[in-house]
Amino acid sequence: MTRKRFPRALQVTSALVPALLAAAPAAAQSLDELQRQIETLQQQVDELKAADRKQAAESDIRLKWGPAPQISSADGRFSMKLRGRLFVDAAWMSDDDGAYDVDATEFRAARLGIEGKAWNNVKYKFEVDFAGNEVDLKDTLIGYDAGIVGIDVGYFKTFNSLDEQTSSRYATFMERASFTDAFALDRQTGIGLGFGGDNWTASFGAFKGGSDNASGDLGETYAARVTFGDVIKEMNAAYHIGASYRYRKTGADEGNFRYRQRAHQHLAPTRIVDTGAFADKDQLFGFELAGVYGPFSAQAEYAVLKADRANPDPAFDDPSFKGWYVDGSWFITGESRKYEADKGAFGRVRVNNPVTEGGFGAWQVAARYDVIDLSDENVFGGKQKTWIVGVNWHLNDYSRIMMNYSKSDISDAFNVAANGPDGENDVDAFGIRFQVDW
Repeated sequence: MTRKRFPRALQVTSALVPALLAAAPAAAQSLDELQRQIETLQQQVDELKAADRKQAAESDIRLKWGPAPQISSADGRFSMKLRGRLFVDAAWMSDDDGAYDVDATEFRAARLGIEGKAWNNVKYKFEVDFAGNEVDLKDTLIGYDAGIVGIDVGYFKTFNSLDEQTSSRYATFMERASFTDAFALDRQTGIGLGFGGDNWTASFGAFKGGSDNASGDLGETYAARVTFGDVIKEMNAAYHIGASYRYRKTGADEGNFRYRQRAHQHLAPTRIVDTGAFADKDQLFGFELAGVYGPFSAQAEYAVLKADRANPDPAFDDPSFKGWYVDGSWFITGESRKYEADKGAFGRVRVNNPVTEGGFGAWQVAARYDVIDLSDENVFGGKQKTWIVGVNWHLNDYSRIMMNYSKSDISDAFNVAANGPDGENDVDAFGIRFQVDW
């Protein structure tokens, strides 16, 4: 059987070999052609890339996205970027005297704006807030960088308080310290001069009125702040020391100054400590201290305000009011608060493992003890002492969820009807915020 098949197999093999030998040059020719086509395509790709690079080099516009669009000129002299923030808050509040029965929500901030520079030295910022179905002007200014000094003209915050100078985008708690609101640390229209280096700042400003003033006799405000601090990179640590001063005088077309504060939620329907309007001049002295060591941070401020009565009372001296706080925080996930020594304020936290990249985000726990005392020399605005605990979940660098619980003890608030005839009250509040900014 084998002998019969072997000659036949040999015949088949003899017939295939010439065919394969004939096909080999054709296959080699096809491979050569394919290689030439690949080389041609690669050359075309290289030419397209070179053309794109040339076009980009010749273009006068640069576009950057992170997280908002930023447009700049090729030479860097001009730039403009979109800025904004959105805070959605919910709060639940109750008190012993029935003044607070809150179960509500609000857009705490809904801001849009632009900022940029022109001809390198001139900068500008314009921002409006649509929260509360109103349009409120926020930072709106023109600035000039003269090298050794920066000059700002427009509507911006007076130079006072570490808590106030740190943006609400980066604040540890949903509400700032009580004294910043009670003593009306806010934006005014004026001119400011700023000096500084890598680890110090000195700012001075003169202001007159708000953002919507008509002609008339307006008051005047003068403010100054100096800070010193540094970042110790090898220890992942930082420290801050600061002091500030403000003098205010009301104008004939303005009312007298009053000093008041709500419990620690913006959705509170009324101010629970309140002096009423009585002062035509005041002076504020503030002192600041903060430190960061890895994931731990501590911060404290003390402020004293001396108010001059518009109608002096011979039986009493002019009153002095006080506000202070101390707080601490810890990033369980290892992040650290970012201190910017050249600004004298805290900046954006950088999240190690963002939720948007499959991580757990950054988790921060914090506690603060806050005091505002508005009772002195026969003025019974009240004392408010508040414990605040908070948890912040940073999903990424630009979004987070904040939760705060606060308990406030009110005393000596005889001028405030909400507290009853004994001038005392207790308030419990819980708030949650959903935040994004760009």
